[in-house]
Amino acid sequence: MSSHRAAVPQLSSPTSVDPPPTHHDILAVLLPLLAALFAALLSGTVAIPALPAVTAELGGGSVGLTWIITVALLANATTTPVWGSISDRYDTRLLVQAALLTLTAGSVISACAPALSVLLAGRVVHGVGLGGVVAVTVAVLGALIPPREQGRYAGYGAVVMAVSMAGGPLLGGALVDTPLGWRACFLVPAVPAGVALVALRRRLKSRPRSSSDARVDWAGAVLLTAGVTLVLVWVSSGGSRLSWPQVGYLVVGGVLLVAALAVERRTPVPVVPVDLLGQRTVACALITSVSSGFAFYATLSFLSEYFQAVRHHTATATGILLTPLVFGLASSSYTSGRLIARSGRWKALLVAGSVLQVAGCAMLACADGNTAPWWIELAVLLLGLGIGVLLQNLVTLVQNAVAPERFGAAGAAVFFFRLIGAAVGLPLLAATVPPHGEGTDRVFLLLAVLSVVGLVAVALLPNQRLRTSLATAEEPSR
Repeated sequence: MSSHRAAVPQLSSPTSVDPPPTHHDILAVLLPLLAALFAALLSGTVAIPALPAVTAELGGGSVGLTWIITVALLANATTTPVWGSISDRYDTRLLVQAALLTLTAGSVISACAPALSVLLAGRVVHGVGLGGVVAVTVAVLGALIPPREQGRYAGYGAVVMAVSMAGGPLLGGALVDTPLGWRACFLVPAVPAGVALVALRRRLKSRPRSSSDARVDWAGAVLLTAGVTLVLVWVSSGGSRLSWPQVGYLVVGGVLLVAALAVERRTPVPVVPVDLLGQRTVACALITSVSSGFAFYATLSFLSEYFQAVRHHTATATGILLTPLVFGLASSSYTSGRLIARSGRWKALLVAGSVLQVAGCAMLACADGNTAPWWIELAVLLLGLGIGVLLQNLVTLVQNAVAPERFGAAGAAVFFFRLIGAAVGLPLLAATVPPHGEGTDRVFLLLAVLSVVGLVAVALLPNQRLRTSLATAEEPSR
């Protein structure tokens, strides 16, 4: 079963001199990867409207609700760089299949959880799998499609994003309001994950192991994971408790992160590409990624609680009310990608997206229990439009600034910082604002300030044209 289409040159070697893949070649790889991405994105959104029902049955309150999201983000964030690093050297088909199986296992554990602690453990497993699906997908597509051409295929991703992220809350809310209850929400992603596994086995060809002798940076991965975890345990208390256990978490976590930084500087192929952080394009893109990622996840988390606790909407209604966020995100991601593919110019679009993100957060900061629904929905739409311009295009910019053999690690770094920002920020906000949706205005005031920081970072990005080939990376501006 071999053909010239099956052997996509860029999948075996990003620097290959073989002819570039045709549109048909790209679709043959893209479609099964999008099926995997659909399962991953659906798993992250379908349970959002169910979280109040989960904590009502298993306990935990507002802090427990936030940690259901946070532990998955933490596992996702800390393992994404590892997945990205190994995807540059190992068979990506096996890696994405392993990631899908891990994601499914985490979903099943969460659905069957008899206690909050077990559910949190399931969410950790789920986060590891989610990180793998996203990181490996980004690595494969980055090595297959030149940066400027990626916008042409962003429409496929935008459709998947819209269906999974808009349909997820709607489906989750509907399931919660039926006898099936919240547990069914965690089982839903297993269906598309199974379809993706079959499709990947048939369509995504195995890639030979890289000839590089560099080993996976397991020491850096372990130190980074342990350090971030301990700091997050401290952050979950609001960073305000000075008892010895809390101080110990912070101190030991800080020491481990310093050790991780030292290891990353010495290793030939680090999990987090520290050497790239000095590049202006990479540094500014990562700052913006933290801002946009934090704004997105905080909006999903705190608005879900606001709609149900303050506005007294059902879980189904909450899913509907969150639809403008995802519609805006998907539509602007698709449109901006197509525009960038045509012209190669991106700066004005990213600045506009950052401005919309600031505007949406500022409008929500003015909302309370009596605010007109149209004001809130307009703010949510603007926020989605702004974030949608930024998310995938930031990955493209970073990959445009590095050599092809580092696409996986560079793309994973964007997701790592985006998720770390959310993982640190969500428990900190939950511990410092009033419970039951009463502090939503304060949450979005803080998000508006952070969004301004992201806007400044976008303004400082070097206005380079995107490359039209995968042969070499342009010399990045500093």
